[in-house]
Amino acid sequence: MTRCFPPLETRTFLRTMIFGAGMLAVLLVLACTTWVVDDDGGADSAGIQTAEAAA
Repeated sequence: MTRCFPPLETRTFLRTMIFGAGMLAVLLVLACTTWVVDDDGGADSAGIQTAEAAA
C-alpha cells in the first residue's frame, strides 16, 4: 500500500496558514491583556513606570 502525500506547494501553504493562525491567536491574547495601575496596591502595577517596565 502506497501513501499519497499532497504536493509540496499544498503542504507549504497549509503550514503557512497554521502558523499564521497561531500568530493571530497570540496577538489577540496580547491585545486583550489589560494592565491595571493602582498606587494603593491590589492591581497589576503600583505605578506607570512599573507597568511600562513589565510590558
